[in-house]
Amino acid sequence: MVVSQAFIWSVQPFHAVQEVVISSSQPHGWLRIATGKYAAAATILDSKILRRDIVEHLFDMDVDPKLAGSLLSEIREDEDVLDMEVSNPRGGRIHGSISTRRCTVCKEIAKSKCFLASVEIDGKEARWSVLGSDDATQGLLESLESAGIYHQLRLKRKLGDNELLTERQQEVLLMAFLRGYFEFPKKVGLRELAAETGVKTSTLTEIIRRGQRKIIGDYLGNKRFHHPHRTS
Repeated sequence: MVVSQAFIWSVQPFHAVQEVVISSSQPHGWLRIATGKYAAAATILDSKILRRDIVEHLFDMDVDPKLAGSLLSEIREDEDVLDMEVSNPRGGRIHGSISTRRCTVCKEIAKSKCFLASVEIDGKEARWSVLGSDDATQGLLESLESAGIYHQLRLKRKLGDNELLTERQQEVLLMAFLRGYFEFPKKVGLRELAAETGVKTSTLTEIIRRGQRKIIGDYLGNKRFHHPHRTS
């Protein structure tokens, strides 16, 4: 007689985790508007494919409060933006989702078996950091090539067990967590958090990116899903 049936998490290591950083020139319309013309700090939190050529992004932006209204209006007028929903902006912090026809790189990432760790955008170039097994990251690179998407491989490496955060970095990451930086919508913006921790915005971005990479890397490297197990 079957008493119980459950999926069991095991902490057996499997494939080494790879980090791949891909760059693409000229970020698509709305990102170029936000990070270029308005000098906003933009973060893509997640992406998913709605239809064949439509990608939806969950995003967070931090911009000069005086420019927030103009920024949103200009993004809505972009020819590739199909829909955008935002929460009530608090100061210059804007959270929401946007559906666009472009962003070919993120479409391939969303289709892959990789985790999107971070996206760094400077108005001229976007750098996508993804994590996954060797097979998953190689599959992503091959799909980009097959689709004829221009990109450059900036980095491909295995994450080591010694990639730990310093005590100060852990303190900053903990502050970000407690202040609600990782919630959606965020309870604190990047600039405000940088002022509270006494860390430069660029340094804070790197600390958070490295922390996310470490956490996801540990998760992928130490967990696996087993088939249902029966006991009687």
